[in-house]
Amino acid sequence: MAQVQTEKMQKFLTVFLCFWVAFFEGFDLQAPGISAKGIAATFSLDQIQMGYVFSLGVFGMLFGAFFGGRVADYLGQKKVLMLSIAIFGVFMSLTAIAPSIEVLYAARFFTGLGLGAAMPTMISVVGDEATEVNRGKLNSLMYCGLPVGAIFVAGLGIFFKDISWHTLFLVGGLTPLLLIPFMAIILKDKRKEKVQTAETVPPMAQILFAEQKYKQTLPLWGSFFFTLMVNYILISWLPNLLMEQGLEKQQAFMIMLVFQVGAVIGTLGFGYLLDRLKLWQMAALIYTGLFIAVFTLFTTTSIPVLVAAGVLGGIFSTGGQSILYGISPIFYSNAGKVTGVGSAISLGRLGAMTGPLLTGKILALGFGTAGILVTSAPGIALSALAVASLSAYKASKSKS
Repeated sequence: MAQVQTEKMQKFLTVFLCFWVAFFEGFDLQAPGISAKGIAATFSLDQIQMGYVFSLGVFGMLFGAFFGGRVADYLGQKKVLMLSIAIFGVFMSLTAIAPSIEVLYAARFFTGLGLGAAMPTMISVVGDEATEVNRGKLNSLMYCGLPVGAIFVAGLGIFFKDISWHTLFLVGGLTPLLLIPFMAIILKDKRKEKVQTAETVPPMAQILFAEQKYKQTLPLWGSFFFTLMVNYILISWLPNLLMEQGLEKQQAFMIMLVFQVGAVIGTLGFGYLLDRLKLWQMAALIYTGLFIAVFTLFTTTSIPVLVAAGVLGGIFSTGGQSILYGISPIFYSNAGKVTGVGSAISLGRLGAMTGPLLTGKILALGFGTAGILVTSAPGIALSALAVASLSAYKASKSKS
């Protein structure tokens, strides 16, 4: 009985710590969007240069997810997660005191590098605590930290109108460093217990493509790429786009706040549904809702309609993203699980980097929100098809 209670407490503390890691990722993802005008004014940046500020962090996440996942399979999740948080915290703090645009760019890249390595590692940590019965629930409890962190930043922007962007980045950088000693005490590296030596970790190509695994890897990569592309367009550019449509700064921040409230609802709600519905049903629900939300956000100036669309956008974009994080560990074996998850997340980061950059180019060419909508729609459709194909593959494997 005592051992059962100890295991339950271990599970709770593990998910709780990973919730806070996700919280600070959400903080970092939202902070540039909320601080965009202040950063642009400080460094005299145009829209294309701001696109680089948004995308360099995501570019770092791409490398962090890909190589961090691989390193975690060799060295263990615990060490990599702690190191990732240290890198993230130091360089996000450096962002706040960057003396030049070059240092700002570098700080954003290395901030992303730390966060990128943390995400597949903590997904695998939570996955080790999950069963088929509670996988969706545990993943949603962990991942809802991301929109909660974004809500916190948006709330700071609304309730502290004169808060400096430097202060936001210092708070977001220094605070997560406090998690490291708790991780050292609480986390247990179950993956390392199963994979004792580097020789037992299969080659990357074998993990991703051997024995027809390309049938799961390629759709997983595609769904991550296009889902995160659309999600990051909204996270990075929505406040600015709303202000360009005539909304006041506080109104735009309010839409962003309800967007993240919707993200919490979507993450928790879809986590519940993931344990009960088939993947193709989830895909139909999520991507139909996402298209409706994006279309509405980019075609109206009515505040009540925008509020409703903002909530729906958060529900279906971040909620849909959380489902991808929840299902990705089930497609790979224990020895290479973090590598497989990391590869999918790194492709997602490539999409996340592409979205803000592409949006900056579209706006610079004068195509406005209509151009962004035309760009987003095919990505939403392709994501739906990719997740549906994963559902078919999962069903066929369960029969065999």
